[in-house]
Amino acid sequence: MPAQTATVLVADDDPVMRLLMLEMLEGVGLEGIEAADGQEAVTLAHAHAPDLILLDVEMPRMDGFAACRAIRDLPNGAMVPIVMVTGGDDLEAVTNAYEAGATDFVSKPINWPILGHRVLYVLRASDAIVRLRIADAQNRAVLAAIPDTFFRMSRDGFYLDYEPGRDGPGRGVRDAGADEQIVGRHVTDVLPRDIAERLFEQVGMALHVQQVRSVEYELIRFGEAQHFEARLVATGPNEVLGLVRDISERKRAEEQIRRLAYCDSLTGIPNRQAFLEMLERELQRSKIGNKKFAVLFMDLDAFKRINDTLGHNVGDQLLKQVSDRLRETIRPNDLMSRGDLVPRADTPNSAGTNLARLGGDEFTILIPDLERVEHALNVAHRVKDAMRRPFVIEGNEIFVTASIGISLFPEDGDDCTSLLKYADTAMYHAKNCGKNNAKLYSSSLTMQIMSHVRLEVGLRRALQNDELYLLYQPQLDVRSNEIVGVEALVRWRHAERGVVSPNEFIPLAEETGLIVPIGEWVLRTACNQARHWQKLGRRPVRIAVNLSAKQFKDENLSQIVLSALHDTGLDPRLLELELTEGTLMDDAKATLATLEQLRGIGVYLSIDDFGTGYSSMNYLKRFDVRALKIDRSFISGLPQDSENAAITRAIIAMAHGLKMIVVAEGVETGEQLVLLEEYGCDLVQGFYLGRPAPPEAVTGMLQKLWVPVAAR
Repeated sequence: MPAQTATVLVADDDPVMRLLMLEMLEGVGLEGIEAADGQEAVTLAHAHAPDLILLDVEMPRMDGFAACRAIRDLPNGAMVPIVMVTGGDDLEAVTNAYEAGATDFVSKPINWPILGHRVLYVLRASDAIVRLRIADAQNRAVLAAIPDTFFRMSRDGFYLDYEPGRDGPGRGVRDAGADEQIVGRHVTDVLPRDIAERLFEQVGMALHVQQVRSVEYELIRFGEAQHFEARLVATGPNEVLGLVRDISERKRAEEQIRRLAYCDSLTGIPNRQAFLEMLERELQRSKIGNKKFAVLFMDLDAFKRINDTLGHNVGDQLLKQVSDRLRETIRPNDLMSRGDLVPRADTPNSAGTNLARLGGDEFTILIPDLERVEHALNVAHRVKDAMRRPFVIEGNEIFVTASIGISLFPEDGDDCTSLLKYADTAMYHAKNCGKNNAKLYSSSLTMQIMSHVRLEVGLRRALQNDELYLLYQPQLDVRSNEIVGVEALVRWRHAERGVVSPNEFIPLAEETGLIVPIGEWVLRTACNQARHWQKLGRRPVRIAVNLSAKQFKDENLSQIVLSALHDTGLDPRLLELELTEGTLMDDAKATLATLEQLRGIGVYLSIDDFGTGYSSMNYLKRFDVRALKIDRSFISGLPQDSENAAITRAIIAMAHGLKMIVVAEGVETGEQLVLLEEYGCDLVQGFYLGRPAPPEAVTGMLQKLWVPVAAR
C-alpha cells in the first residue's frame, strides 16, 4: 500500500460501472473521482493529477485511446499509470491501448477482487518507477557536477555506457563527442592505439584479480597536453566500471616540485642532486654497454673577487650568462639527451641536458659514449675559450676565465663519488698551474692532495706546538756601514719533516687563511725581540715585518698593530710594515684608509718586491709610503746585466725624487754592494751581508760595526 492514500480517476460512460469501480477502490483504501466520457477524463486528469487512471475504451465524445494520448500530453500526465478497460477477446484493442500509452489493461467481464489487487500493484510499481527515475536523475546530476568521467566497458573492450565529466563531452578521449558517439565503440576506436592497448590490458587485470587498476595517459586536447588517470573496478564477471580524472594540475604541481628539487633556481639548469642521479644512470648504462664517459668539473677563476667588488647581483647575472653560454658552446652530441633526464626549467617539454650547476661558480658536464680522451679535452678547451669572451652586464664588460678538471670512466674510477671527486681534484690542479687551464686527473694528483691536506693539518697545529720560529736578516746602511734594521722571516720546523720551506707553507697559509693568525704571531714575536735589543742599550734597530694581503684587508689590523706595540712597549717608529704592490693596488679606496690608520700609529711603511707588480709612479704618489725595496731579481744580474743595472739605477733615482728610501734585496757579492753604493742606494740586505739568523747571532752582529770586506 502506498504510504499516502492515492487518488484514482475512473472514466466510463456507464454509471453502474463507475459505481462498481468506486466501491472497489473504497474497499482497498483508495479514493476515487469519476468522469462520464473521455473529454471529461482529460479535464479532471489535468485538474487533479490523479495517481492512477482507469479508462474505458468505448466512450462518447472522446474514446479511451484518444483520451489516453491526450492525458500523456499533459504536463503531469507522462508518468501517471493508465489502465485501459477493453473487451475480453479484443486483441486489437489491447495493442491500440499500449500504442496510445497505456500502462496496463483489464479485460471484461471484470473480476472485481482481482482488479483491486491489480490496481494496488500498479500503484506500487509506479511508485518504484518514480523513485528510480528520481534516483537516476540525482545520480546524473551528481555525475554532471563532478569533473570525472564515468564509463562501463565490457571484457571485450566495448563501451557500454559513457558519462562525460563536468568539463564537457568526450573528456578523457581522443575525439570530443557526445556519449552516444562513444557507447558501442571499441576502445581502440576512441583512444590512441598505444593508450587503448594499455587500458584494455588493465581491464583484463581488473576482472582477473578483482582489484582496482589504474592507467595514466596523455592526450593532446585543444592544442595542449593534458594528463588523465583511468581507475578500473570490476562490477561483474564481464564488465568494469571506469572513472577518468583529469590530473593535469597534479602533474604540473609534481613537475614544479621536481623542478624545485632538481633544477638550480638561479640558472634553470639541473642542480647537484639532478647531476648525481644523472651520473649514476650513465654509470650503470656504461657498465652494461662497456662504454666510456668523461666528467668535466669547471670553476670560474677569481669569481669571489667579482662578488666582493661588484656585488652579488652582478655575480648572479654572471652565473646566468655563464650557464647560457655553456649551453650554446657544447654541441648536441656532447650533451646526449635521454628521456629519463631532468628537463630544463625554461623548456618543460624538452629532453634533459648533461650540464649542471653544483653550486656557487662550479659547473659540471657529462660527456657520454666517449671514444677518445682527446674528445673530452677538446670540449674542455672549447668551454674554456668561450668563457674568455667578455660578459656584458649592466653595460659593463666583465672578463673571467675558467679552470676545468676531467675524470674518465672507467680509467679513473667506477663509482660516482670517485669520478666527481677526481674531476674536482684535477680542476684544483688546473688552478695551481696558472688558472685558465684544463687538466686530466692522474693518481699522482691524489698523492699531492693528500700531502697538501697533511701539510695543512700540520700547519694548523704549528702555532699550538711552538713549531714556528723567526730568523732575522740585517739591513745595512750603505753610507755608515751600520746595521740599522732587520727583517723578520718566519720558519717552520715540522715534527716529522724537519724544516719546511717558506715557499711551500706560506702559499698554503695564504690559501687557508692561516696567514692571519701566523702573521699576528710574527708581528708580536718580532716586536718583542726588537724591544729586547733596545733594552740591551745598543743602537735602536728597526724591525721589518711582512704583511700579507689577507692581513692588510683585516678590518682589525690597526688594533692588532697597536696591541702588539702596547704589549711589548716597542716604539712605533721602530716597526716597519712591508706591503707588496699587489696588496696596495687591490682596492685603492680601502688601501688609502688603512694606510692612513697605520701612518697615524707612527709605524714605518715600505713596498716590498718593487718592480715585479704595477711599478706605477701614480700609486707611489697616492699612497705616500716611506721606502721601497728593489726585488732581488733585478739585483742578481748585477753588475754584468746592463738592463737590470739601468732599471735599478732608474728605480733609485725615481724613489729619491719622491723622497723615498731605497732598499736593495738579494745582495750576494761585494761587486753588487759597490755598484749599489755608486748608484746611491740607501740600504742593502742579502747573503753577502748575512744570512737569516736566530736572534742570538744578530745580537752579536749589533755589538760591532760591520764593514764589508770587498768594499774596503
